[in-house]
Amino acid sequence: MLDASTSAVSRPPGLTLRSVLACNLGVCLEGFDFIAYSAFSVIIAKLYFPTGDAFSSALFALGALGIAYIVRPFGGIFWGIFADRRGRRPALSSISIVMAVGTALVAFAPPYRMIGIAAPIIMLIARVIQGFAASGEFASATSMLVELAPRRRRSFFASTQMASQVVTVALASAVVLALSVSLDQTALESWGWRSVFVVGTLIGPLGFYMRARMAESPEFVEIAHRPVSDGMTLAEALARYPSELLCLAGLVVIGAASFYLILIFMPIYAARELGISIAQAQIATIAAALVQGPVILLSGALADRYGQAKILLPASLAYAVLAYPLFSYLISAPSFWALMIVQLVSSVILGFLSGPLPAAMSELLPAEVRSSGIGIVYNIVGAVFGGLGPFLIMLIVGITGDKAGPAYWAAFTGLIGVLAVTALWRGAPAVARGAA
Repeated sequence: MLDASTSAVSRPPGLTLRSVLACNLGVCLEGFDFIAYSAFSVIIAKLYFPTGDAFSSALFALGALGIAYIVRPFGGIFWGIFADRRGRRPALSSISIVMAVGTALVAFAPPYRMIGIAAPIIMLIARVIQGFAASGEFASATSMLVELAPRRRRSFFASTQMASQVVTVALASAVVLALSVSLDQTALESWGWRSVFVVGTLIGPLGFYMRARMAESPEFVEIAHRPVSDGMTLAEALARYPSELLCLAGLVVIGAASFYLILIFMPIYAARELGISIAQAQIATIAAALVQGPVILLSGALADRYGQAKILLPASLAYAVLAYPLFSYLISAPSFWALMIVQLVSSVILGFLSGPLPAAMSELLPAEVRSSGIGIVYNIVGAVFGGLGPFLIMLIVGITGDKAGPAYWAAFTGLIGVLAVTALWRGAPAVARGAA
């Protein structure tokens, strides 16, 4: 199997630092609006998907959250090819503007009572635009961070993106909590929730400015100067590296499923199914995210020293094995402190999972098809196991009445992750086995 990091390219320290900061700030700011939708899903369900039944409205609102993932495979192909052909920097800059357009639609869309069926249609269009933009974020940013990093610091550099995503969760949850506490329900439903997305709309120009000024990936610059005949098409990459892509898919399963289950779906689940207040659920999520961020950076640093698989395997096993006991404990005696304990334990496990993942994924493919390969797999697999995960879990719980549904989902996706990490350990590049 290839080692995709053999090229000797110079990385100016100053430019590298500025680019990493710009890349991660963009991930954090743009993801803020995307994640905030799920936090306000109860209000959005009431305003844009009124059905007369709270469960059905919530299901439609979560469906709108998930519909953005239907377009993500197409966006992943577009942005991946764009980043591999035109560069990581222009791809990331353009994503900032597209995300701002979708966010503006969410911020200013009139409710159902004013324009009828057009309201949910506008909301769905906004979610599609946001999904199209977000589909290019992970692959392009991961490629940029890995290719900017020193040879033996790639896991740590790439882990900063995952830490930024977690900061996004904490920020979004804190804002939702602050608005919920400071505003009455009428104000929150009329303008309070929109204020977050109005601010998010302004992120586009800022993100474009910062990203347009950051350094281009030195590996992409090297590839851009090669003769066209020396390149590799996406179709050739898909045919040449099937086992690598399958391993990549398994890593995406556990990464996406665990993130959305623990940090996105858990507050909704705790409030709806366990009777824990929204404020308490948000506090537990904020605490979990704040704990998880440093753990991600630590696990990224450890992966550089010991190898990615040696960190990922025990974390994957712990996630699969402890899922049911943790949920059983929470369900048997639901309370704020029980939720806090489950969230904190899960966030530590998730932190050790998340840190090594981006670099492990990136080193499965060569630089010339890295963004497109990761983009396709990440967005197709993530659409099912990530974005649609909360919708599917809530549907299972609603149909079966079994509140332990999330635990079964976690154990299933965790086992897929164990298989993927085992394959990574047995057949991945030397750097992933800790032999670099």
